[in-house]
Amino acid sequence: MSAEANAIPAPAAPGLVWIKAAPHRLFFFLASLLLLLASTWWCVVLVLRLFGAALPAALAPTLVHATAMLYTFIPMYMFGFLFTAGPSWLGVKGPSASELLPTALFAFAGGASITVLSIVSIPASGAAALLLAACWARYLLIFARLIRQSTAQDRRHAKLVLAFMLPGVAGLACYALLCFSGDLRWFIWVIVAGLWCFALPAFLIVVHRMLPFFTAAVLPSIAAWRPFWVLWCFLAACVAHGAIEIADLRPYAWAVDAPAAVFLLWLSLRWGLLHSLRIRLLAMLHLGFVWLGIAFALSALDGALALTGNRGLGLAPLHAVTMGFAASVMFAMVTRVTRGHSGSSLTADDATWRLFWLLQTATMLRLGSELWPQAFAWFITAAILAWLAAFAGWAWKYVPAYLRPRSDGKPG
Repeated sequence: MSAEANAIPAPAAPGLVWIKAAPHRLFFFLASLLLLLASTWWCVVLVLRLFGAALPAALAPTLVHATAMLYTFIPMYMFGFLFTAGPSWLGVKGPSASELLPTALFAFAGGASITVLSIVSIPASGAAALLLAACWARYLLIFARLIRQSTAQDRRHAKLVLAFMLPGVAGLACYALLCFSGDLRWFIWVIVAGLWCFALPAFLIVVHRMLPFFTAAVLPSIAAWRPFWVLWCFLAACVAHGAIEIADLRPYAWAVDAPAAVFLLWLSLRWGLLHSLRIRLLAMLHLGFVWLGIAFALSALDGALALTGNRGLGLAPLHAVTMGFAASVMFAMVTRVTRGHSGSSLTADDATWRLFWLLQTATMLRLGSELWPQAFAWFITAAILAWLAAFAGWAWKYVPAYLRPRSDGKPG
């Protein structure tokens, strides 16, 4: 027998084995890397700017920052959730992580390159966006196939998520057009497509389906109340605000945003905000949802101030939506899925709870930078440092779970 035949094959690296054990492992792992990359790059930009220096950049860093925060890690986390919970919603067998892996690696390369290549070449950054858009479109086709295969009675949430992820592909195309043409007028379409027509509606569809369910599961005294008219109100408010942004009618945003704020804050109480505060993991979801009502209230106030000729609130309403609502809900939801699918208890320990509140601190600092312009540079730098610390701490604690077997010995 030859020496080659007697040789014992070298074991595969554990992380490379377990990353393919379930879709959420693959997507959450890559999403976390993209989140840390985009956040670290922006932190370097702001720290250097604070001391009068600048990172080399072919494209204005603010444009890249907005695009990276909307289009790189958020869809990765979203696909990890959809290919984990989606098949359960639809009652079908979903694709394995191994099937999804090649496209995920291309998507990761595209997402990372949007930021990295913007340092040296604007067209290259645009080409990276098109690569990411192609990967995104492929995953949407796979998810659409799951919907077609399903015989589940209720497929509305899945169909709506699919519909509102399509504008994300269009938004990446708009970023590519901006990069190839140099026409900055495309930027408003990047923001509206990415935030008001993709990220915010997609988060709200998931919140509508899951938040009342999670609440009723641990607080039986609160019924899982989620009529579909609530979801239609969510989506109408998002699309209407996006239309106002496109039409450049910010002074009149209060007509949409004020009623939306009242409705969302009332719904926070109706869904059990006060009761949830006793249970940390649930409280993180509810507190994240409260930020959306606050964001619409700030936007209404900003529009009213603009209408009366007064100084507005700058980007405070925008960051209340993105850092307050989207990031907090993402933090809470990904934590819940990670703990549940790693065999851990569905609880938020002290470290997780402190990291969540560090994220809230980062949000408040970012809002404070708009309200106290004299200290803008210091506030915004402190905000990104707190944000980066929160998510770096989260990654240190939870990302290893994607690279090892479940603690309870179960598959997945």
